[in-house]
Amino acid sequence: MMPTVVNEQAPIPPPSYHRREVQAQAQRARALHINALTLIETLHLLALCRLAVQLVHRRWRSPPDLSRRVVAADRLAQNPLATLPTWDVHDWLASWPALALACGLPLDAGGKPCVPSPSQLCKRWQTAGAPPFETLFVLTVWRAVRCRLIGARDLIIDSAPILAWRRTDPDAASGHAPAHYPRPLLRGYRVHTLLCRGSGLPVHFLLFPANRHDARFARPLLALAVRLYHLRPRIVRLDAAYWGLQLIHWIHATLGAIAVVPWNPKRQKNRSCLPPTWTKDELGKRRAIERFFGRVFLFFRLQRPPYSGWSTLVQQVALTYTTSIVVGLAAWQSHRPDLIRSPKRVLAHLWEDSEL
Repeated sequence: MMPTVVNEQAPIPPPSYHRREVQAQAQRARALHINALTLIETLHLLALCRLAVQLVHRRWRSPPDLSRRVVAADRLAQNPLATLPTWDVHDWLASWPALALACGLPLDAGGKPCVPSPSQLCKRWQTAGAPPFETLFVLTVWRAVRCRLIGARDLIIDSAPILAWRRTDPDAASGHAPAHYPRPLLRGYRVHTLLCRGSGLPVHFLLFPANRHDARFARPLLALAVRLYHLRPRIVRLDAAYWGLQLIHWIHATLGAIAVVPWNPKRQKNRSCLPPTWTKDELGKRRAIERFFGRVFLFFRLQRPPYSGWSTLVQQVALTYTTSIVVGLAAWQSHRPDLIRSPKRVLAHLWEDSEL
């Protein structure tokens, strides 16, 4: 019996490929596709940046050298695109005049926006210092709290390492690395983050060299957040590195919240006296902040940013955390609460071209 002759045709991929393609098309269809101009105009980011600069100017009104820093911050903090490299910001603003006008850039004699050069943008960003960016982050969190995007009833505190870009970084230090790192020590910084578990968005942060112990930062972080945003947390979940009887007593007596802190099994062999909150289910809820760190480090490349110095790193962390909250605000105003923690689907135009 002769075999059936089949005409040559294009190769057919397996069915799993079609399923993945259908899922990718469905995700692209459900994405918001918000561009930079729409994001700035919808959320009034320029007005928020100007308010941050005004607050910094009121705080540092007398010293003449700081007044020059405020002038430089005024030019830079008006630009909501500061998370991008300076040359990308310059090329984007030069090719999109409407975006340059939305960022507050003035017009020249020919009626075109005056876009600073990449070197000028870099100098202004370095001269501005950390306070304008920290103030912008605080205002963005306050706005998210006012619109009830961040409830801050269930809070999580944890830290993540940020590797130094150069070994000669004067502010970096060597500290113990996490268990999954190939080396026992790392040189860089640690960012201590206070996260709202309900929204998965940051509430406050502190950045210090990696050689500082974690236990000393939990109380200042909570005290600053409660004072700035008038929070009333009910549960505070901490890592074992933040363990301390005085901290737990302060959380219970002053904040009126419940502290969920795992005990170190190496130091406490008798588990019969553990508190009832030390359970597998309660400790498993801390994974929200691990997912946040993974999302921030992946999309915004915060694990080893190409910057040196404590002040510059604080600027970058503040801008990155502000961007995550801006993404949540854009999804919240668009009545898409399922996209609050999805920057790749809210700002789909930034990643679609790279995936083709």
